[in-house]
Amino acid sequence: MKIILDKDKYNAIWDKIYYDFLFSPSCKANDDLWLSFPIKSKKYRLNCYFSERQEKIINSIFCRINAKDMYALDWRHDCFIYNPCEEIPLDYCFYDTERNCNVYFPSYYPDGDYHFFISFDWSLGLYGHPWRKEIIVVGEALIQEIEKAQRTLNLTEL
Repeated sequence: MKIILDKDKYNAIWDKIYYDFLFSPSCKANDDLWLSFPIKSKKYRLNCYFSERQEKIINSIFCRINAKDMYALDWRHDCFIYNPCEEIPLDYCFYDTERNCNVYFPSYYPDGDYHFFISFDWSLGLYGHPWRKEIIVVGEALIQEIEKAQRTLNLTEL
């Protein structure tokens, strides 16, 4: 895992999300148009906060279908390049002595901000909306795996 500190890289990633996927952050509970994808996607309601076990299930799914580096994005916070095969625990944080600040790795459950986990080629990802308690799963392989684990993850298809 490494923090994306290069501002040009950071801005290019977020620009793609804003402009290509029409990301529109909103506090409105009925705003269904917060994100749009040109490839297959499926939306789910999050019925509970994810436990360590549920986080590990999602991580293992990503590891199985995309054992390559990915982006882990926390809107308006530090963003990362990580490999889903790493064992990053739930609520992982550390103190960055160079910047004199705490650094928090986002969970798959969007707990206060939008959390996005995206492959470098943008062909699969998990996008979480914090106030609506929803995730959007993108990419056929990821959708199939999430469907298999839907009951264990306590998700309701929307």
